[in-house]
Amino acid sequence: MLPGAPARAADDDCHAGQLKSARVTASVRFTHENEDYSKAAGRFTVQVPKSWSRAPDLLLNGDTERYRTAMRCLLRRPDDPHPYRDTEGRTEAPEVTVGKKWVTVDQRVMTWVVALGTREFGPWELTVGTRLWTLELIRPPALDGSWWQEVTVDLGGRAARSVSSMPTTGATTDLTWSRAKPGGTPPGIRVALQPPAAKASAARWSEHPWYVLDALAWLLLQVVFLVLLLVAAGTVRGAPAATPRTDAETRTVRNLLSVCLLTFAVTVVQLLDGPLLGHFAERGTALFWTEEQRIAVQFGLTVLTGWALCVFGRPGRTAAGLVIAATAYIAVVACRPGWLGLPTQLTLDWENFPDEVRRFRETGALLAFAGACACVVLIWLVGAAASLLRVWRAVDAPVAGRLWGRFPHSLLVALVLVSVTVSAVSVWTAENLWEQQSWLSRRDADEAFGLRHVTTLFNDLRWFPADWLDWFYGGSLWWWGPSLAILAVLRARAGAAPAPPAVLPAPADLRLLKVFFVVCVVPLVGWYAGVPLPLLPLLALWLALTGLLALGARRAVLYQKLSSGRRLHEVTRESDRAYLLRTARRYRELHAQLRRLEQGQQDEDRSELERKLDGLHRLPHPAPPPGLPRTWIRLPPSIGPVELALAWGPQATSWGNALRAARFAALLSVPAVAILVWAEQVRGIQWDDKFLQRFGFAEAVMSALTMELIWVGAGFVLGALWRVLPGRRGPARAFGLALVYAAPVFVQWAGDWIVDQPLGTWPLHLSLTLLVLTLTGVAMDIDTFRGERRYWPTRAGLLLSLYQWRTASLQIAFLIGQIVALVTIWQQLKGNEPMIVIERSPSENGGSAGSDGP
Repeated sequence: MLPGAPARAADDDCHAGQLKSARVTASVRFTHENEDYSKAAGRFTVQVPKSWSRAPDLLLNGDTERYRTAMRCLLRRPDDPHPYRDTEGRTEAPEVTVGKKWVTVDQRVMTWVVALGTREFGPWELTVGTRLWTLELIRPPALDGSWWQEVTVDLGGRAARSVSSMPTTGATTDLTWSRAKPGGTPPGIRVALQPPAAKASAARWSEHPWYVLDALAWLLLQVVFLVLLLVAAGTVRGAPAATPRTDAETRTVRNLLSVCLLTFAVTVVQLLDGPLLGHFAERGTALFWTEEQRIAVQFGLTVLTGWALCVFGRPGRTAAGLVIAATAYIAVVACRPGWLGLPTQLTLDWENFPDEVRRFRETGALLAFAGACACVVLIWLVGAAASLLRVWRAVDAPVAGRLWGRFPHSLLVALVLVSVTVSAVSVWTAENLWEQQSWLSRRDADEAFGLRHVTTLFNDLRWFPADWLDWFYGGSLWWWGPSLAILAVLRARAGAAPAPPAVLPAPADLRLLKVFFVVCVVPLVGWYAGVPLPLLPLLALWLALTGLLALGARRAVLYQKLSSGRRLHEVTRESDRAYLLRTARRYRELHAQLRRLEQGQQDEDRSELERKLDGLHRLPHPAPPPGLPRTWIRLPPSIGPVELALAWGPQATSWGNALRAARFAALLSVPAVAILVWAEQVRGIQWDDKFLQRFGFAEAVMSALTMELIWVGAGFVLGALWRVLPGRRGPARAFGLALVYAAPVFVQWAGDWIVDQPLGTWPLHLSLTLLVLTLTGVAMDIDTFRGERRYWPTRAGLLLSLYQWRTASLQIAFLIGQIVALVTIWQQLKGNEPMIVIERSPSENGGSAGSDGP
């Protein structure tokens, strides 16, 4: 018998007789539309007389035992000293106010129906079934004799399937029980409703066996990515080479193939380890591995996949030694946990095996397990860093006879610090989550609380290996490796290009750029009512990108036909660049004179100006006939010298343009990253939630890094495709690429509209993407004529000259753009409450934490 057993109700610590005059109101409101999951928000208000013995305790600090006892009397069952709720969301503690006669306690709670089962929040209990959901009012026993003035249930537009007892007033979707005078029996309320099909599906999809299908659906997307990457690599291998292939090309293509196969293998483990283990446990298959040794298996899979990255990356000897030592320590924790005071099956049960919990606490075994978590992080970070370094360094000549790669010691020290920090923060956030969920538990002189505290803390932390694999690899690394491998191939091919370099990207390079855009840049969407359908947005993206390039082959400046039938890119050379820039400048000067002549500000012969302009509308012949060195080619009527110079871009090659645009995007996207991180990670109660999530703070940092890399990648693609995109100026080219970027989001929006899901922050995301790409396009145009910067006091003046805009037109356009941007951002952010779900890891129910997608 454990000390601190539940006290008997006869003890009446709450002095329930003094609460008969208390006044109680309760309400709950369901929201189904424009939510990912059905939301139930409850409000519970109790007015207690000042004469109640525990009324003064309500004003004490929340850490005091008297405060918790008083709150348990009003909000929970006082005979349960350890109330624990992991399905109740609270943004703040109950508000306590003091009046002339009453002390009022106002509690606001919420819950999202993310799975089947029973959910408790406030005085309500919601039982979620596959077809019907049942809501029941669970009155705190101390308030049974109080005056329940009003209880309101808003079913969110859904009529009830059954109701008891009979409500006093209301309608089919909004029910109210009220009592005009104190006395009598409080209402017994039980309401059954049938939720919308989409919300029922979203709640059911995380259950067995649907979570296995969820993982298989995301795996199918990875199969498509693998096919695209292999086809792109095969295209590069089979492409005809004007010069013998360099060793760098051979190495980078080989690395690309290796990275494709390696990432796919790790993805299979990441997506299927939790669902398959849960499925086998549900079916009673191999229970020793799927239940008794579940955490040891998760440790093993995570370490093996991390080792696969280390073997590919071949870090330095010091890093390899640390990885071996970390693996040995993890092996001890997983295979011989008793040596460190850990439970045999790496799980604690404070009710049935209290002595094991006491031993765990006395030996400080939690610290030993946290060390194993830090070792997991270290293995993965070393493997990831070494793999990325090997992929990028393959462009340069390798060191002959060197088996291990060069791994900077400063980087290794940083990775060790990060590993320790991530593990320590995980323990800290698990403690914060326990405090959040057990805030009313009795703690003084109660061993049961301490045993349950340690048990819950460890049983939450033990899922760290699986959660780390899902979060770090499934959220970021799966696309970092292939993206960098593609960039290495493009870099090697650019370095091996013959002189003079080709004007347009080669077909193999275009294929690589398309795959790079799909894997690295484009957002991953396709979740509808709990059902993953990521191939639909991916198909829309591929069709949009193919269509844009097909349109560019007809409308791009360098694809325009000359009178001879040849295209501009066939007769334009890098040696013509200086001539193009001089001609473009003279062309703009003459146009400015022509405009002043039209406005009566200048006296000059119009026909002479037109003759000079007409003389600039030509190119030197790339191969003039013998004896005619000054032969010229007339430009198409719709193309002028300025458009031709802008179409060429600021650099001599497509690779140079890509790097230039990536640098501009990296700088210009910094404010956009800050805005989006604030909207998605910090705004509202999201920042407070970081203190409860295992990787909450790391997620905020990773979100900023991810968005920066995505926008840098988008800028890189814009620069690489600069000469083949439709449009005469940078903003037009950027707009076409932004539309392609938005194509999968448009598909997602259509699906969200059908199933009543919110679009979230995607409008803000797309607005910022368009802004970043547009500014990058403008910067590229200005950089094309950077030689003229010394003649213009500001870049805006040069831009006015390049685009030949009137000052008033530019000001009006800029003002309209500002207004549109402000309205879009305001409409996106105002009143958009972020979703916060306080749940245990889904791994405990057989699924895999974070298995909802890569």
